[in-house]
Amino acid sequence: MFIHLLLEVMVPLFFYVILGYTFNKIFKLNLSTLTTLLVYLFLPVAVFMKMYSSPLSGEVAGSILLFLIIQFALMSFISLIACRIRGIEPSMRGAFANSIALNNSGNLGLPVNALVFKNDPFAMSIGVLIVLFQNIMTFTVGIYNAEATVKMKQAIIKMLKLPILYSVVLGFILQLSHVELSDGIVSVFDPITAAFAPFALISLGAQLAESGNDIDWANLGLSNFLRLIGAPLLAYGIILIFGFEGVIAKALFIGSAFPSSRNSALLSFKGPHASFAAQTVISSTIISSVTIPIIIQLSDILF
Repeated sequence: MFIHLLLEVMVPLFFYVILGYTFNKIFKLNLSTLTTLLVYLFLPVAVFMKMYSSPLSGEVAGSILLFLIIQFALMSFISLIACRIRGIEPSMRGAFANSIALNNSGNLGLPVNALVFKNDPFAMSIGVLIVLFQNIMTFTVGIYNAEATVKMKQAIIKMLKLPILYSVVLGFILQLSHVELSDGIVSVFDPITAAFAPFALISLGAQLAESGNDIDWANLGLSNFLRLIGAPLLAYGIILIFGFEGVIAKALFIGSAFPSSRNSALLSFKGPHASFAAQTVISSTIISSVTIPIIIQLSDILF
């Protein structure tokens, strides 16, 4: 399982990140343009197609959503406590919170879900619900956290201008209504959806090339510990309280163990702590190549 996961998921991820890093070093890419394409083209189209084509289980959706809300709130609270204990400056607290509360449930979580559960539709529906929740949190709370000086009203206005929210709603409505998209629309959207993950990772690599060499090892290590170890421990406790079993418990436990979201770094492109945001994504992704297989094995033992 470890070798399979490494070859099928982790190696391609690092390949695209290294590619973006190399291209930016050689050609000096425009990060603002890359971000604009991601936020206003690739991301909304990809999310719309995922929502439209993926089966969501109405039977457990409500309880899973409540689980995700509690988990996110507790991780955010833990982040606040950690920042106060460590004396982390206020302008950096948002970036730190994003690094542990937002995870890479999309281009890493869904492939792992498909691999572990052998493309089981029920397990995949849980994975899609996690992706949906994470996307909503990213482009609401995540935006607010990423811009240290922004007020909540400004964050809400900025959020409402983002196409991803409307693509989520539209995709969900069409999926529930069983509306068939024309072959022409699908033929246009499918290539963009397929290109989303590589393009996002290439953009992340390009950002890393400009992130600087200064590394705050203490805060970086704490972020990785809370994201990769603290989050699964917390999820395990909540799972026991909810009484989840079987596939639901395994999918939620594994879904809590993914590294920091690349979107948390993309949101911080122009922020004062872009370097820290990029470093948390890269370092947690590298470490997760070891921790994720362990979590997968533990899920079989615990549930």
